[in-house]
Amino acid sequence: MKIRRPSAHSMRPTLLVAGALGSLWAALIGVVIVSVPVFLTQLASSSSSSGWGSTFRTSSAAWLVANDVPIRIGTVWYSLLPWGLLIIPVVLLVLAGRWAAHVSHAQSRGERAIVIASAAVVYALLGLLASRLSSTESVSTSASRSFVTTAVVALLAFGWGVLRTRITARRDALSPTRQVIWRAGGLAIMVLIAVSSVVLVFALVLGFSTAMDMQRALNAGPVGGLVLLLIGIGYLPMMLTWTIAYSSGSAVTIGAGSVISPFVPNSVPTDLPPFPLLAALPSSASFAQWFLPLLIVGAGVLMGVWISRRIVLPALRRVGVAAAASGIAAAAVLLAAVMSNGSVGVERLRDLGPAPVLTALLVFVLLCIGSIPVVLAFGRRPMAVAAEAIVVGQVPVESAVIDSPVVATAEPTMTASSSVLDQSSTQVILLPVNQESAHE
Repeated sequence: MKIRRPSAHSMRPTLLVAGALGSLWAALIGVVIVSVPVFLTQLASSSSSSGWGSTFRTSSAAWLVANDVPIRIGTVWYSLLPWGLLIIPVVLLVLAGRWAAHVSHAQSRGERAIVIASAAVVYALLGLLASRLSSTESVSTSASRSFVTTAVVALLAFGWGVLRTRITARRDALSPTRQVIWRAGGLAIMVLIAVSSVVLVFALVLGFSTAMDMQRALNAGPVGGLVLLLIGIGYLPMMLTWTIAYSSGSAVTIGAGSVISPFVPNSVPTDLPPFPLLAALPSSASFAQWFLPLLIVGAGVLMGVWISRRIVLPALRRVGVAAAASGIAAAAVLLAAVMSNGSVGVERLRDLGPAPVLTALLVFVLLCIGSIPVVLAFGRRPMAVAAEAIVVGQVPVESAVIDSPVVATAEPTMTASSSVLDQSSTQVILLPVNQESAHE
């Protein structure tokens, strides 16, 4: 007996429950993960106020920080958060979205929207509840900001988990040219991350003594050192974004009226917090730093070589592919620069970070400078391969357009007075008719 698949109307409660349970699971597991270092820190402290209630409130606040919710400590708001910790709730929400899509059997667009919307609402309500429970006189978060931020995180991450299969199918259905554009943009992003990592490590090596002095000044101990390590991992994406901005030639604000740039010397010193990663910030500009933009140009060259080896198009279309891929990488840098701006203290430490629009524009220009000449020089199809394709009768497609002059050739035409044999049983041989014989 064949079992009929339930209709959308009968599945509606299942859709709501699947989304709600998925987001609840992601939130609870996230709180448990961030509560481990919180518990170790309070266990190592000798404060009499430590207890399960304090641990729960601190863990709730840490979970909100991991979701990129600004927090107030004392009288100071901190919005420049370690958004690298955002990977914890994002991964959990993506996994929960995949599970919800599987158990709810969501097929249509409306069914998937119900699953995602229910998950976003429940996750946002949990963020609001965590904000209420964790707020004290010394530490608090904005309830409205917590609700909106957690809703956006759940909408994007949980939605990606639900729509992952659908998005992958649509990506594979794109034309070869568009697939090359997206993959080349992803390649450019990976190369930028690799380049900025090398520059950041080199800067940390130069400032190693300063970093050790900051570590000793903090006197965090073993448990505190573990917490500092986790915070440093969370701030690592921010430092990589600052490095990309600095390498592109954009200025990075590190205090009121104080900026760092490879081309502009910093004349206004700023007392930064004693955080070891900040030892990588250069104290002055040197002649060698003027060549840092060439690293981003080199990333564009690699992207251009990759494009040239995978697609053949006319000259203008090759330029368009390189520019579009550079635009994708620049858009990612723009988003990272926006997330890497914020405040970590009082007036002099407000509005820290690079200029997002200027940084993205410089990265786009430098990538185009490196990629466009390469795709123009090496994007042509060899004439021997093109001639072979014509001989064997291959039909040219969009991704195999030959950017070369077309030589008009007159093909000989064939004429015959009979199809096979004439009336005298003599075989008729088809002869080519050239222009002279036709004229005669």
